Amino acid sequence: MFFLITLIYWEVLLLLFGFFGLLAIKIFAGQINTRGLLYGTKGDGSKYLSPERVQLLLFTLGAAFQYLAGVLQNPTAFPAIHQSWIGILGGSHIVYLSGKFGASRLGRK
Repeated sequence: MFFLITLIYWEVLLLLFGFFGLLAIKIFAGQINTRGLLYGTKGDGSKYLSPERVQLLLFTLGAAFQYLAGVLQNPTAFPAIHQSWIGILGGSHIVYLSGKFGASRLGRK
């Protein structure tokens, strides 16, 4: 039984790293368009770096890596999500949405 659990663990780990590698290759090859991912558009059509999008991306990636670390520590059960992470992600989304709301009120898209 121990061999089966170990085999499944390594297969899942290999699958996850394979997905990550494939995603990285496609991004670097330009097959996945990430241009403008962190930029917003003003009402006059000009682009600006959106701090709301940057912080939303960083906090989401942080939460995802924290969860992945929990899964890798104990692959037999789903890890518990700390209430602080839920609060951080909720606050991050509130900041992003308030920025979008403020931009729409100021005439930006």
